Amino acid sequence: PFPSLPDNERLAFLPTVDTAAITVAPGDALQLCGEDTRSVRVIAIGERPAYICNLTAGPVQAVYADAAQRGERLDADAATRLVMANAADPVDAIRLVEYDQWIVHQRFDSLRPLWRAELLDDKGTHLYVSSRTGEIVQRTHRTQRFMNYFGAVAHWIYPTVLRKHWALWDQVVWYLALFSAVCAISGVYLGVSRWVEVRRTGRGVLSRFRGWLRWHHVLGLFFGVLVVSWIVSGWLSMDHGRLFSVPTPTAEQLSALRGVSLREATGSVSTVRLSSYRSARELTIHAFGGRAVIVARNEHGALGAPALVPESVANVVESAFPHVPVASYGTVPAGDTYTSLREGGLPTGAIRVVLDDPGETWLHIDNRSGEILSVIDRSRRVYRWAFNGLHSLDIPGLVDRRPLWDAVMLTLLIAGLAVSGTGVVIGFRRAIRMMSR
Repeated sequence: PFPSLPDNERLAFLPTVDTAAITVAPGDALQLCGEDTRSVRVIAIGERPAYICNLTAGPVQAVYADAAQRGERLDADAATRLVMANAADPVDAIRLVEYDQWIVHQRFDSLRPLWRAELLDDKGTHLYVSSRTGEIVQRTHRTQRFMNYFGAVAHWIYPTVLRKHWALWDQVVWYLALFSAVCAISGVYLGVSRWVEVRRTGRGVLSRFRGWLRWHHVLGLFFGVLVVSWIVSGWLSMDHGRLFSVPTPTAEQLSALRGVSLREATGSVSTVRLSSYRSARELTIHAFGGRAVIVARNEHGALGAPALVPESVANVVESAFPHVPVASYGTVPAGDTYTSLREGGLPTGAIRVVLDDPGETWLHIDNRSGEILSVIDRSRRVYRWAFNGLHSLDIPGLVDRRPLWDAVMLTLLIAGLAVSGTGVVIGFRRAIRMMSR
């Protein structure tokens, strides 16, 4: 898999927040951060508690919670000390980087630049520290880096020079995959038409071709549709709202469910309330149903605050969307067909509220913060089968039966490789003949 740092490990790298040292109220910190703050949390930078404000655009803003002053960017010495406090092996080198292959994703944009600490260990570990928050946000090993150049980087067309420009990368992969799908579909059409011709004239059983072209034709007759389905479903992974709906809630949906602005929510939270969370490594302030909600977490999960119950969540949804009736509600079951997928799933205890609207929309809501996790309407449920079902065989009864899933997947991969490989050989041979003329 592409290198990533699980969230519980990110939290384990953070020191415990000294909540007793917090003297700046969240509302006052928000004034220093600015009007365009969209979320706020509390972590420790070094030994000092700090508010981390995520802005609508641009890098995060840190404000120390023990003194009303903006945080400064970490220098190399501070980043090295932070890494050494969390790693058993010494730091061989540390470099400030805006982008490299393993932090090219846009989720790192607000945390840039990052310090890359290269450790002297057997695995060739690299740890990435945000210069703005002091958090370790990425970790890679030598084997991961090597293997991914042949895997994800090639498969996703992920070179840093292209991927760091998200909009350009999105367009390039979308149209390249579309072009590939058209080529594959035309190949299937030609293959079937040649087979029909063979059947009509009686010049053979399956194909009148010889050599590599015969192999490609026969394999394509049996597995061409498989190749098309993989290319088309892979193309849909780059849909991003072009043909199907997206699961991301709109700003209007988020605002309606929160009931109050972030400024109003943080203004109602006192330093005394924050100081009651003694063993938290991160606190986030949310709004749900018109009131402030604090979620404290460490590497073991959420602390303190009781979980929201489905009935109360459904009542808030009814108030937030008075013109759309609630059809049903409940906790999302484990192994749910539409949310428990190979590519990831919802956190345990997430609540589903089904709306009685034309799209039969499902709202998935976090049972701790009240935040909307995803919005799945009829279009998105179709997408689940068109992409997840076809591309990674995420099919109930198969995906959870190992090693049966592995055997089926490997068999189909080999078949697809044979069709594609013979096509590549034929293409190169034809190109060489044309150039030699």
